[in-house]
Amino acid sequence: MSTPRAAVKLASLAAGIGLAALLSGPGFAADDAVPPDIVLPEPPAATLMIEATPAAPEAPRAAETASPEPVAVPTVKAQASPAPAPAAEIALPELPEAPALFTVADQLGAAIAARLADAKFQLAPKLAKKDREAIAAFYALGDYKPLWLKDEAWTPAALAVVARLGKAAEDGLDPADYPVPALGAAADKAGHFAEADLKLSAAAVLYARDARGARVDPARLSRLITPKLELPAGDAVLTRLAAAKDAGAALLAYNPAHAGYRALKAKLAEARREPSRARLEGDILANMERWRWLPADMGRRHIWVNVPEFKLRLVADGRPIHEARVIVGKPETPTPLFSDTMEHAIVNPSWYVPPSIFKNEFYSDPAYAASRGYQVVRTRDGGISVRQPPGERNALGFIKFMFPNQHAVYLHDTPNRSLFNAQKRAFSHGCVRLDQPFRFGEFVLGPEWSEGRLRSLIGKGERTIRLPEKIPVHLTYFTLLADDKGELHQIADLYAVNNKVRLALGLPSDGTRVAAEAKPQRQARRRAPPRAQTAVRSPMPMYEHPGWWWVTR
Repeated sequence: MSTPRAAVKLASLAAGIGLAALLSGPGFAADDAVPPDIVLPEPPAATLMIEATPAAPEAPRAAETASPEPVAVPTVKAQASPAPAPAAEIALPELPEAPALFTVADQLGAAIAARLADAKFQLAPKLAKKDREAIAAFYALGDYKPLWLKDEAWTPAALAVVARLGKAAEDGLDPADYPVPALGAAADKAGHFAEADLKLSAAAVLYARDARGARVDPARLSRLITPKLELPAGDAVLTRLAAAKDAGAALLAYNPAHAGYRALKAKLAEARREPSRARLEGDILANMERWRWLPADMGRRHIWVNVPEFKLRLVADGRPIHEARVIVGKPETPTPLFSDTMEHAIVNPSWYVPPSIFKNEFYSDPAYAASRGYQVVRTRDGGISVRQPPGERNALGFIKFMFPNQHAVYLHDTPNRSLFNAQKRAFSHGCVRLDQPFRFGEFVLGPEWSEGRLRSLIGKGERTIRLPEKIPVHLTYFTLLADDKGELHQIADLYAVNNKVRLALGLPSDGTRVAAEAKPQRQARRRAPPRAQTAVRSPMPMYEHPGWWWVTR
């Protein structure tokens, strides 16, 4: 920056230089006294401008000895430099736009979410809406990350699932129902891989549900076939497979693990090696399907009644510890098929006639029921209840075993014990009549209730005995069973249930007539002499029915 002091210094320097020039020559004329241009170094902060001052006229030579006149001294003026111009913005050369680098993996999550949000996108033809929603919920919880893909290829878990789906026929399932998507080239890679991941998940879910019995709706076969199918939810299946060390083994485990099922699976492989055994193959498939109706865990101790075999087995730790003959329902009044839990037994039970029996066999006639020794109760709502008191002639015999259910059936004794000698024992209205009931009671009621002690209660009024441990009861329907030696035994299709299942699976009919659950034909009403009857009223015990019941003499 230029200052007054710097200007003075520069002026003094310029004067000294001019004086030295004058004294260096022998003489100089006044017109020669033009001060030379002095080039000074450019100061950093100021511009110097040098102006020569004209010299005075030359004096006479005689006066040379006198003091000389002052010489012209260049005047140095310091001129402030103009303010520096503002710095111009530097224009950088334009660079080419670099493309954003997103891998297929980066785009998969968005592609999966988009496919699940698209109602028109079909995961699988057989997949129900609720299963699709369950699959969507699973992916949403995982932030829509793929389950089966890594680096644009199937993971080891996916390959294990694909292998199991390909072997579905080993368990009587159809591999065509579980198509495996192919991985390949596609213009929209993210969309292609997203669809593949979702479709493999859908195939795995369908397999798991079919393995647990989803292929056939038992209720469509009969209103009396009411097992509680253990159908897994789609998100539960995928969660289980995702956590499994061997996803293929985890998927296989949805098939029944029961010994009876495994035996039929082995026989299926044998039958398929002989094309002439197509009929047997179909029967094996239909029986395998009914094993899927049972709970995965039938109970460490459980009661297994095979209706068409007319047999009961009490099973403990996988082996029968007691077997008994049973009488089951007639074809027109078949025994229902379901599972429930036995809770208690009643010694000296009363029998309350079901409305259907009262209508079809008592012709809805209270007087006719009374003439046969039944007690008729008028209920508060105006209805009628018909009761057979305990005794030797009671239809339930001396003991019944209760497992409350929607069909109001149970296991019980019978006064007609000679019927157990028949080969085909379909005589009941749906309940299961049990041979040697007190022997059976000893097993289920515990050691303190021996057969002798139970018999000692006969004729002493109703007695309810709670089981020390509730026992699962399974009323089943199998027409093919393998024994301990692996031999296959075929049983007659009593209610044509096996043929119904064959047809439901798309197999040809075996020719067995489908039994209708029709009402029995109405018999001619027995005319009872009403004038010879007198109704009397007697109080009932309060624990049975409030009110009164009628009997006839």
